[in-house]
Amino acid sequence: MGIMMPYGAAVREAIASNDLAKMESIAEQAKKLIKEQGDLSAALLELLEAIDALKNKK
Repeated sequence: MGIMMPYGAAVREAIASNDLAKMESIAEQAKKLIKEQGDLSAALLELLEAIDALKNKK
């Protein structure tokens, strides 16, 4: 099957497949990525704030 990045589309594809092994594999990959990446949502919000701050300086 190979590695699928567990973005929303990959997760939803796994759900739609109704393939338990695929679903479990994607879930494990997502858990590992979340553990490695930390809180990506919070980091993105910080990045967007920094972008806005730079844009407002001009």
